[in-house]
Amino acid sequence: MRNIIIVLLIFPFLSFAQIENSWILNSEQSVIEYTAKHVLHQWKGINKNVKGIFIKEENSQIAVSANISDFDSGISNRDSNAIRVLNALNYPQVKFYSNNITIFSDKIKFEGELDFHGKKINKTIESNFTQDENSIKIEGMFSIVLTDFDIKLPSLMLVKMEDFADLNFKLIFEKSK
Repeated sequence: MRNIIIVLLIFPFLSFAQIENSWILNSEQSVIEYTAKHVLHQWKGINKNVKGIFIKEENSQIAVSANISDFDSGISNRDSNAIRVLNALNYPQVKFYSNNITIFSDKIKFEGELDFHGKKINKTIESNFTQDENSIKIEGMFSIVLTDFDIKLPSLMLVKMEDFADLNFKLIFEKSK
């Protein structure tokens, strides 16, 4: 129940009537990873503290949120710079919400809204989908164009980083009790 309350504080647009059919994200088993590039190198940042809820019914909904400060690239200076570049004090989270979901036998398609750096962009994401009686697993990847979110690209040795990032995710939802 505590997890549902936390999720509702993050995603206040979900109504209490929908809680009965909800699946809560297992933050210990779920992960979001980004990959970014510069001419001189490539790096990854991993977030193992993702929050979310999946309401699976006729009109399914999903909401996932990750704090920018929880992404770890393995280099604290790079992570501090990312927090500054992404203005994480004003835009502390990246969020995705969809209420237009199509589930196939082993695939799922989300048509939703990605909220990042204070800008919301419509995004269609297709992913792998598996479900058993205790869990739902959604895995996939998609790319974003950073300047679409009004992010000023940082540079190293007078060369800006590439204008896209790949995001990989593994989301494990468990039936709420």
